[in-house]
Amino acid sequence: MPEHAPYLGHEAGALLVDHDMALGYVLEHDPTALPCFANLPETQQASIKFTQAELGFNHGWLVQAEAPPGALFLRLKAAIRSANSAKADIAFYFAHWFTDLAGAQPTPLRGSEKLVVMFPTSVLLRLVRSMGIVQDLVNRQPT
Repeated sequence: MPEHAPYLGHEAGALLVDHDMALGYVLEHDPTALPCFANLPETQQASIKFTQAELGFNHGWLVQAEAPPGALFLRLKAAIRSANSAKADIAFYFAHWFTDLAGAQPTPLRGSEKLVVMFPTSVLLRLVRSMGIVQDLVNRQPT
């Protein structure tokens, strides 16, 4: 909608190809389009909106030590602060992130075969173990 432009760097009429960004737009600007969302308490709505935020966080960089703390966490910490997020919101973000990962390459009739069979177990374990570190950003500085 023109009155909401620019939206996360997109001009009015631009096609939002990222499904999280498109859902975030609807949640923010037309929540009644999704009655199941609109009827939730505000705290639960905030948790869901947090999963759709542009966090600028690359989980792979964390588990593979590919970036310094500032580059990794500054935007995420700013999003946590601006949304007044709790550890539960970040845990819910990871549940969303994990389902995105699982559904990235679905195999019809066989589920998320790539995640279950081909994803390296050691990497998956590092990702899961690192979630608590990220949750600590609620109470700590990123550096």
